[in-house]
Amino acid sequence: MLDRYVIPRFGETTSFHTMQYLVESLYGYNDWANAKIISLCSGLSDEELDQPREMGFGTLRSTLYHILSADVIWMERWQNVAWRPFPRDPEGMSVSSIADGLREVAARRFELLETHRDERWSHYIDYQDSKKTPYHHRLLDLLLHVFQHGVHHRAQALSYLKSFGRTVPGGIDYIFYRLATGPTKQSPEAIEKMTQYGLGVNETIGSDVSWEPSIVERLFEYSDWATSNVIANAQKLDDASLDRPIDMGSGSIRKNLLHMFDAEQWWTKNWTVGENRFPQTPVTTTIDELSERWKSIVLTRNEYLASISSEEAQRELVVQIGGPPTRFKVGDSAIQLTMHGTHHRAQVVNMFRQVGSPMGNIDLLYALAELKTH
Repeated sequence: MLDRYVIPRFGETTSFHTMQYLVESLYGYNDWANAKIISLCSGLSDEELDQPREMGFGTLRSTLYHILSADVIWMERWQNVAWRPFPRDPEGMSVSSIADGLREVAARRFELLETHRDERWSHYIDYQDSKKTPYHHRLLDLLLHVFQHGVHHRAQALSYLKSFGRTVPGGIDYIFYRLATGPTKQSPEAIEKMTQYGLGVNETIGSDVSWEPSIVERLFEYSDWATSNVIANAQKLDDASLDRPIDMGSGSIRKNLLHMFDAEQWWTKNWTVGENRFPQTPVTTTIDELSERWKSIVLTRNEYLASISSEEAQRELVVQIGGPPTRFKVGDSAIQLTMHGTHHRAQVVNMFRQVGSPMGNIDLLYALAELKTH
């Protein structure tokens, strides 16, 4: 397993406004990505929405409903509403009603962020989970948990949608949200190509990237904890299970894990060396070999991230993602990498189910008991 203690301190907390803007950016992306998923559901029949699959919560409708239900239940926990069972049956709820519910809870969450922003969301919440187990957690950690929970389940919803021929150009990665709303100015060629591909591109220079070391550190702590659990589960499987073709993600458990590792290598090299081609680790790589290589790249990655100043977070990178050179800032790409792992781990979790090797919950909530207190 990965050693979570290879994470050095990423630097001291910066200004309050930096933390505020970063949390708002994360939830701005959350709402943007939810809207993308909902838009792809337009015109789907009830039969398609309720078609059973070994993924997410069993159907696309139930998976979308779970995203909404979790957002609502967490708002109730944060606002000290009396405990109630976690709702699981959408009972035929329409996609438009789910969309309305997501918009409503997003507005309530914004009010919560405003109410507690002066304290940097540092106070602790007492609540009970769906089994009435009591917990005592920092509000900021719970906000990050709910945010990552959405990333996880949208990956599953997107897999359902792809099976119905519905896709998002380029995907719903954070980096594409920042391409559309972020602070970098793209070349005319990049704007033309990206627009033709269906991606939104910001054509003006926006505000600086919000670099808050304590939040970035927490997101990478969680990512490495979850990845270590996924790799440990993969190490129990034989080659037939690891390489079984599955119509999801990169096509198999091994290929998905290799893609995640390649992304870690690629972004780290972009930060520390410069523009480079996306690597392709051989599919003959064993999971034990992958585990050892991952430890090495995590160490390199975290040593760099620990050295980042707010100024370095604004440095522009030139990368190529299947098209003309595109510009992103270091800070945005770091946030992207944490979410990229969450997205693909969600796919691997479902692949594990399909080969008969389900694993425990890897939500950030369950990592908090093992992660250091900030």
